[in-house]
Amino acid sequence: MNYSLIIPIYNEENTLYNLIKSLELLDDNIEIIIINDGSTDRTASILNNQKIIKTFHKPRNEGKGAAIITGLDYITKENIILMDGDLEISVNEIPKLIKIYESKKNHILVGTRWNEKLIDLNYLGNLFINWIFNILHGTDLKDILCCLKIIDTSIFKKLNIESKGFNIESEIMSKIVLKGFTITEENVEYKRRSRSEGKKLNFSDGFIIIWTILKIKIFQY
Repeated sequence: MNYSLIIPIYNEENTLYNLIKSLELLDDNIEIIIINDGSTDRTASILNNQKIIKTFHKPRNEGKGAAIITGLDYITKENIILMDGDLEISVNEIPKLIKIYESKKNHILVGTRWNEKLIDLNYLGNLFINWIFNILHGTDLKDILCCLKIIDTSIFKKLNIESKGFNIESEIMSKIVLKGFTITEENVEYKRRSRSEGKKLNFSDGFIIIWTILKIKIFQY
């Protein structure tokens, strides 16, 4: 199998060198596409000074979901890997998940991050959103908002994703469940960043994520 890895980036100059170095070690069957979502720091110049990874620059910041949707225009492989560029989840998890994805032969594989010990509002918010999702859909999923996912390209394009922000994760999972596709979950190592380290998810994003779950469930689209 071959893969297109889409990574949305916004103002990640502090971790970008390490990200690029890690990505260069991936197998040749993985096409790497970074979408710079209108960064205002040195992200663009750092990406332009490397020649191995495909990079595309959006003129202004439109959100994580919008960046991923843009990435769909450039993929060429039969499967898609989605991953954030903040290194909260290591690139080293990708080969492990690919092996599991190919052995299970299910439609989508999703990482789960619930091995962390820090309990705070961010952690509790994730649990609450996950609980709402499972109640509405009759599922028992552990971490619908995990950024690391592998999915068949043809299936992903059928989802007709519209979300422009962080709610893209909940839209993907809602539509996957709604359409009856099979999901595999696998634990991944997770090192959460603080806001001072670049964490961008806001409290208000949680309401948008919940509304996305409710909207898709209610209107069945």
